[in-house]
Amino acid sequence: MIDRVAALGAVFGFSVALGVATVAIPLLALAAGYDAATVGFLAATSAASQLSTRFALPWLLGRFPDRRLILLACMVMVAAFGLLILSTTLAVFAVAQLLQGAARAVFWTSSQTHAVRGDGPAVRGLVDLNVFGNAGTLVGPALGGSLAAAGLPVALAAAAIGATLAAVMALFMRRLPPYDRRQSAGSLLLLRRDGVDVACWGSVVGGTWWSMLGSYVPVVLIGAGLGSIAIGWLITASEGAGALALLALRRLPERRIGVVVRGGAFIAMAALVAIALVPAGPIAYALLLLVGGASNGAVTTLAPAMATLVAGRHEQGDVLALAGTFRAGALLGAPATVGALSAIAPLAAAITVVAVAVAAPGIALAGAAVIRRAQR
Repeated sequence: MIDRVAALGAVFGFSVALGVATVAIPLLALAAGYDAATVGFLAATSAASQLSTRFALPWLLGRFPDRRLILLACMVMVAAFGLLILSTTLAVFAVAQLLQGAARAVFWTSSQTHAVRGDGPAVRGLVDLNVFGNAGTLVGPALGGSLAAAGLPVALAAAAIGATLAAVMALFMRRLPPYDRRQSAGSLLLLRRDGVDVACWGSVVGGTWWSMLGSYVPVVLIGAGLGSIAIGWLITASEGAGALALLALRRLPERRIGVVVRGGAFIAMAALVAIALVPAGPIAYALLLLVGGASNGAVTTLAPAMATLVAGRHEQGDVLALAGTFRAGALLGAPATVGALSAIAPLAAAITVVAVAVAAPGIALAGAAVIRRAQR
């Protein structure tokens, strides 16, 4: 019981810190005199750091207990916020973003491995982890915006306190041994395993939806005449729908997970296409964001759970790191691709092309699964 409370407390504290940083760091960069392009570069730096760190996670999980990695990630986040409180030079900003991206990669995968090795079904553990994470990311931005009025260093100090509290909670988590990677087939062979391939595709879908929600979906909504307050509430409602979907699926039978992941992934990308292409009013946009958010919430959590179900006990770290790497790749690649395409085509068309391209592998994977079953 103590381990469970500590693990969920660490997730909540870390997520609040991230939510505060989501608001405070871009505002700090603008206040320091950097233009929008530089702010985008700094965000990409964090995403690239997260992606590259995930390649090292299987090795890290095979060398260190996940509790120690969670503690390390929290302290790295504290260091990143501390640097920005002390200085806002471009070099310090870049280092802080590199640290933040690495910390996010280590924290989330280590938290997932701890959750799936806890008492009870792995799916339930991952659902609870993501519900507390969503709660933190909903509280964090509002808290960060309020504290920013008193000064951006105050908001960053609050983020550092949140990460510190997460580190304290990590000290009370149960020490689980590192994975024995000698008993794992390795990432490339695992990717060919039925179920892991779909889970990685679902992680790409989840990363694509999240990256669009934080970048180009607000641009579409502004173009449709919605104000910033309405957009903020719509995106918050979308995230809330994802959390509610997780609670509804908490006791989902394992045999149904694959169906939900596949269906949810297609629905999320269809909702993204509709948001981009269909002229709509506030009510229609709200419905699309709620449906897409609920679908994405299910896919984001159940896709890694699906991977762990077909992995051996010592392969769980590898498959969770693998799914996280695909998600991180989408977080970096999807906005970059839309940005490049929008230089030669309308934004709506660019978003549609990316959404369709992300959804398409699901059809191929479904066909491959049918062929494999027929050959058995």
